[in-house]
Amino acid sequence: MTDLAPSSVFETVESEVRSYCRAWPVVFERASGSRLYDEQGRPYLDFFAGAGSLNYGHNNPVLKRALLGYLADDGITHGLDMSTTAKRGFLEA
Repeated sequence: MTDLAPSSVFETVESEVRSYCRAWPVVFERASGSRLYDEQGRPYLDFFAGAGSLNYGHNNPVLKRALLGYLADDGITHGLDMSTTAKRGFLEA
């Protein structure tokens, strides 16, 4: 994908209930630590930080290893209204 254009898929298909992305004239491709990188590889300091959900940065190596291990063990990735061993462990912690 290239730079955002007025007739891009984001403008024609995505919900009108968007705010921040309308002010950012860039499409991000990857992230590491406190940096986001656009499609051309330009770095941006991520002050948004997932609205506070990324206190440890993007793709923190310790968290990434744990997540990849969980996925490799076929961990349940969607258990919203179910009891799972992962949810029990989280709640107990």
